[in-house]
Amino acid sequence: MKSRLLQRQLQELFGGEGEAGFQQLLERARAQGSADLAQVVEKLIERVDASYAAYAGLSNWTSVLSGDALVDWNLRSGSVDSGRQWKEMLGYAQVDIDDTIVQWQRLLHPEDLRLLQSRMAVHIANRDRWFELECRLRAKDATWRWFMVRGAVAARDAGGEPARMLVLQRDISQIKAAEADLIAAKESAESANKARGAFLANMSHEVRTPMNGIIGMTELALDTELDAEQRHYLKTVKSSAESLLTIVNDILDFSKIEAGRMEVEAVSFLVHDVVLEAVRVLAVNAHRKGLELVVDIRPEVPGRMVGDPTRLRQVLINLVGNAIKFTEAGEVVVTVAISRADVRESELHVAVRDTGIGVPREKQQSIFDAFSQADVSTTRRFGGTGLGLAICAKLVQLMEGKIWLESVEGQGSVFHFTVCLRVDPGSALVAQAAQATYRGRRALIIEDSPVAGHCMLAMLEGFGVQASLVADAAQAVAAMDNSRRMEFPFDYLFVDAAMAPPAGMALVESWRQAGQRERLMVMLTTENQRQDLGRLRELGVTVHLVKPVGAGDLEVALGLAEVSGGGASATLELDAFEVDEVAQASAVRGLRVLLVEDNPVNQELALRLLERRGHQVKVANNGAEAVDMFDRGSFEVILMDMQMPVMGGIEATEAIRSHEMRRSWVVSHEMKPIYIIAMTANVMESDRERCLAAGMNDYVAKPLRPEDLFDALARASGDESGAISLVAPVAVRTHASGLDLKAALDNLGDVDLLATMAEMLLGEWQSHLDNLKRSLDARDIVAVRMHSHTLKSLVAMFHAEGARRHALAIEHAVMAEELDWLACTTAFQALALEMERIRPHLQTFVETRLIP
Repeated sequence: MKSRLLQRQLQELFGGEGEAGFQQLLERARAQGSADLAQVVEKLIERVDASYAAYAGLSNWTSVLSGDALVDWNLRSGSVDSGRQWKEMLGYAQVDIDDTIVQWQRLLHPEDLRLLQSRMAVHIANRDRWFELECRLRAKDATWRWFMVRGAVAARDAGGEPARMLVLQRDISQIKAAEADLIAAKESAESANKARGAFLANMSHEVRTPMNGIIGMTELALDTELDAEQRHYLKTVKSSAESLLTIVNDILDFSKIEAGRMEVEAVSFLVHDVVLEAVRVLAVNAHRKGLELVVDIRPEVPGRMVGDPTRLRQVLINLVGNAIKFTEAGEVVVTVAISRADVRESELHVAVRDTGIGVPREKQQSIFDAFSQADVSTTRRFGGTGLGLAICAKLVQLMEGKIWLESVEGQGSVFHFTVCLRVDPGSALVAQAAQATYRGRRALIIEDSPVAGHCMLAMLEGFGVQASLVADAAQAVAAMDNSRRMEFPFDYLFVDAAMAPPAGMALVESWRQAGQRERLMVMLTTENQRQDLGRLRELGVTVHLVKPVGAGDLEVALGLAEVSGGGASATLELDAFEVDEVAQASAVRGLRVLLVEDNPVNQELALRLLERRGHQVKVANNGAEAVDMFDRGSFEVILMDMQMPVMGGIEATEAIRSHEMRRSWVVSHEMKPIYIIAMTANVMESDRERCLAAGMNDYVAKPLRPEDLFDALARASGDESGAISLVAPVAVRTHASGLDLKAALDNLGDVDLLATMAEMLLGEWQSHLDNLKRSLDARDIVAVRMHSHTLKSLVAMFHAEGARRHALAIEHAVMAEELDWLACTTAFQALALEMERIRPHLQTFVETRLIP
């Protein structure tokens, strides 16, 4: 029995109970009066003590050989029982300092002591295998030496509290010194690299400016009378300067990225326009080589997104330029789609495919590295710095995307990249009635490039047109003859002018001789555009398309073809104005004006003022209607309100300018951009800049004053020169009623017109307040801003300064970075009280026409 008990106790001892197990065994034996058992345990303790001594001697040798010290801490007594060689590692003699844990901790750096205590506490509580940290200990020469310290609890008492701890100390001072040297060298190199990059980035303007001057002046010289030898020399200078500018631009852009100076913007832009503009820059080079250049923007791509259009354009130009450079025959196709979309953002996926030389598999990863080419020989053959793709990779990374390559050597390549963009929530898409307009129409496409033909086919089907594609003139003639014979001719005929006779221009001539039953649109390449346009005018073709064709260009071309019938003799006048003879007789300088205003009171005021001067006016209730009416009508001036529902003035102006660009792209004669005048109650410099940036020509402040409005119209008609100037705010006089009707009358100059405006405002009085109240209750920021802005404009017409300021306070509050809804509610309550105060006075004026 005793032997089994001893065996079990010994198992517990060697199983890890440590000294606490010895003491428990000893006390239990003495309590039972078993002298034999007590003697056995005491002998075991003596053997353990002897092993400790032997271990201490061994650890001394370990310290000498490895630079490590294994120390035994007695946590009960606070002494260091063995491994005292840690003193020698710090340069101390054994008698210099005490063998205590407290003395060891006094040598520890204060910052590291707190960390050590924290690590030990976690280790003891969680019973981890060990704790570890790097710390500093003060040596005898007063220097701090670095040690790696690793410790573990070796024994616990009966209550589970730690009794002994083994601590390993390793001198890592030399390693730390080497690390410090490496870090210093790395920081020095990075600093020098950043300084170099910053210098080059700052020098970008100084380097580019003289190069642009050389190119510009060379172009001017080439336009003068020169003999063949002089022209050859100047063309060589221009070509060399352009090549040098390309290299300089690549190096400067790369340096700017490396220096951390490249920033990504977040602005709203039209995706289709940015993509097509980028590709069209390179269209001449592609068409000169006989390549087909196609842009395929999928229907799911939003019209307007928020991101950096400049960097997106830069990546596109680089990839498409490379594709054209390394392709001798075939096609270059740019495909734009949405690969991922969620509530927060969408991932735009762009693929640039070519039929060029391809990239070897072993070079497909390194090709995105700086100063890298797929083959060294390509530098000599095609030129370039090898920086273009590295810049693209950096820019795509900045736009939270990725770039990769698929290629088969000798068969072509596909460069893919993605960028993360947000769909612009503040710009509603214009309601497209294209499908309803062209549904059921039939078109015939004569195109020998299958890729370009199918892309055109998809775009036409997107507009509801039933399209057929043929690849040669014989099939085209047969299809047209059959359709005419069945008295069911095609509505539209799309002809690729670059095809060889009897297709191309020869087919256009035969179409003219056959009676021009279809509306003809000819697709031109940029290389032959100038000479082909002259032939098209002679052949009676007004509408044409320049490759690569975009959906917006196609839509405009379809609309103009509907009006012109495809013939040169037809005019492109759209919806005509219905104006009586009296108005026409009095309209000496009358203009065709599109008034874009959502508020009936402001509509009526502007309409009365304009018609009194003999101007012909049509009214749109919001920006979307304005864009639609612009497409269908012929106007000389647009008066554009800035803040409207559905689509605001800025977005509408950008859309109109975009449509104008497309219209000028597809018609042969010169087109004059329409004059757009902004109308807004805000008169800040920033609002003026926003108007100019959007493409507006002029600016008038609300409430409208006849002299300001007519001055702007005079500038629009060319009767008066001058740039846009901010209209100063009207001087406001205080009045007991809260209104200044005399000042309002001075502005309008007609008491009956002022009374009409007041009557209309009174009729909408409660609805304006109710709309604003509902928007505030719903926490609808856009609606609150719009309704408060409208109220501010209306009460300002009658110089109700108190009410205007309260409405302005609400408008500013919802535009603030930290929106305070309580402040909005308080301002609304003050606005409601002030409007209640001025309402009887306005009512009295309407009834009496008397101004106090």
